[in-house]
Amino acid sequence: MAVLFILILFFNTYSCENNVEELFKEINEATVKFNAIGADIAWQSALYPSNPALLGKAAVYQERLLSWQHRACEKLEKFHENHALNLTQERQAYLLCRGPKFIYKEAREVSKIYEELQSIYSNVEVCLLHNKENNYTNVSIFENAIRKYILYIKYYLKLDDKSVPFAAKIAASDLKKDGICLKGEEDFEKVMEHSREPEILEWAWLAWREKMKLMKEPYEKLIYVENKAARRNGYTDIGASWRDELEIPNLREISYNLYRDIKPLYALLHGVVRFYLRREYGDNIPEKGPIPAHLLGNLWSQNWEPILDMILPNDINLDERMKSLNWTVKDMVKRAEDFYISIGLPPMTDTFWQKSVFSRDNHSLARCHGTAADMFKNDDFRLLYCSRVSFEDFNVIHHEMGHIQYYMAYKNQPGLFRQANSALQETIGDTIMYAIMTPQHLHRIRLLNDSELYNIRDPYADESYLTKGKLALHRKMIDDTDYEDGQKIAINSNKNIIYSHIKHNQNDESYKVTTDDILILKQALNKLPQIPFSLLMDEYRWKYFEGSLDKDSLNDEFWALAQDIQGIAPSGVRNEEYFDIGAKFHVPDNTPYIRYFLSSFLQHQLFEALCKAAVFGHRNVKDPLPPTIYLNRCDIYGSKAAGRILRDLMSRGHSQHWRQILRDTIGEVDISANALKRHYRPLYGILMRLVEKYRIPIGW
Repeated sequence: MAVLFILILFFNTYSCENNVEELFKEINEATVKFNAIGADIAWQSALYPSNPALLGKAAVYQERLLSWQHRACEKLEKFHENHALNLTQERQAYLLCRGPKFIYKEAREVSKIYEELQSIYSNVEVCLLHNKENNYTNVSIFENAIRKYILYIKYYLKLDDKSVPFAAKIAASDLKKDGICLKGEEDFEKVMEHSREPEILEWAWLAWREKMKLMKEPYEKLIYVENKAARRNGYTDIGASWRDELEIPNLREISYNLYRDIKPLYALLHGVVRFYLRREYGDNIPEKGPIPAHLLGNLWSQNWEPILDMILPNDINLDERMKSLNWTVKDMVKRAEDFYISIGLPPMTDTFWQKSVFSRDNHSLARCHGTAADMFKNDDFRLLYCSRVSFEDFNVIHHEMGHIQYYMAYKNQPGLFRQANSALQETIGDTIMYAIMTPQHLHRIRLLNDSELYNIRDPYADESYLTKGKLALHRKMIDDTDYEDGQKIAINSNKNIIYSHIKHNQNDESYKVTTDDILILKQALNKLPQIPFSLLMDEYRWKYFEGSLDKDSLNDEFWALAQDIQGIAPSGVRNEEYFDIGAKFHVPDNTPYIRYFLSSFLQHQLFEALCKAAVFGHRNVKDPLPPTIYLNRCDIYGSKAAGRILRDLMSRGHSQHWRQILRDTIGEVDISANALKRHYRPLYGILMRLVEKYRIPIGW
């Protein structure tokens, strides 16, 4: 009898295991098929957004996907309750069944609201009467038209104090389509990057946001539906669902700890930038306090690199050099591919070159935000990006190609593992962006000449300078305390004020700007402001989702948080008529932003690991880099050891928790600011010399 019982138990177990394995095989195959259909619809929608056939196709796809997913998750829940799943199967079930649980009606409503929000963002067009002069560049035409329009408002309406806001409001509400028109974020960004006239910058900044206020009502409806779907699957709100995707239970606490870790460096950069902006714009910039958001060279104040020329007398204009070499957009893509190939990663597929869209030529694209697409069939990976010939676009191409390398690396994983932690996904391309900014690589691709390549500083010079007692603020970067006139003081976390008035040493030798100085300051102005901006974007939305914001002060709360985290202030009064959070693409696109925040730290940890592999020839190097090797000069081009680390990391897809993947590939288990601070160590010396020389106040 006992033998019969054992045989029956064995048969049932064997049968159950077979059923589970067969079920997961079917689920993974179905996942790939559904992903392929979804990817095709998304691609077609980007190229042909007005195609009416796509709406019906998307509706059918959505209905079938939701029905299949709900049935599959119900089956998996029963197996889970009966403890019939192994660890791999438990992970696959988690990946399939997490996130908001929509019913079909809700999913269709959300899709319609997405389309409305995207249309508001993508179709911005502001036209001004203007005769195009042949001797003006596009930006100059825009500037001239805006300047004339503002003068017209001033002269005829006599609104000197409020002429710019009023001119922005009137122009943005005018539906005429003649004259000169600024279309989409690209044209507005050109003005923000290149103009040096405060009134023109203010007009462009305000006119863009004048259009975004139309999002306020549909966005509220969107979050109402998404919160319902999130709560149906056990989350408190859609923000909790977003955070769950990253698999970091205490994500908010960790994010703020990371921000506090780099805040002294950011505050130092912020203070120096504010000082030079004040030199340029006078009393438009306060001596202390937050910086006006419209004067930082960027539509969203997240990239300050365009104002580098105000800080350094001699810039290295990489854009002009690319154009002088007659680079095309395809040349940029080929050079990005070459870098990945050099470290042992595969070239782009034939389909990539056949199907990708690199510019607006022959395409009437309203939506051309950089997108890397995995079509889930036959090595079909594509890039959609309306690129210009510029170094910023060269960076974006490397970033998007990093996504495609990830897709290719995990293509042999089961369907549910053919994805990755979003922070890791955003890390690969940005890690390579640090590699292409080394002087050696810029020289390799002919963007630096020989004399610039060897225009370097003694690596020990800054070490000696920074260890002098007078530069107490530098120690603050290390031990997170504040100093004023050499005396230790406590951080005022409420007002974010860290003022340092360090006495200028009259005997300090003259400081010669080197190639390294220019490149690392370029990098810092481009990358460091993105960190607080990324935190702001999601901390505000998390608060919005959970209902902890004052509904009567939503826009005011946004700017209070922006001042607290970024140290910026809006142009004029931004009342509750506006929806300024919507001025960034990822809000109408409903894409979480904290992934970019975390990636800002992970990319430094990964780059340092790749650098060590390139220097020592193998992975998991525990020793620090030799003191003569600075991370901003670590050339990993051609390092197969570095490439092996990347391939191992990416090939795992989502088959493991991100901590396990980091432990196995670079020997770390936590996200840390230490590698970032080591990378920017040379920057401390540059900024501290300026702070000391001009007695620059730090903080806001």
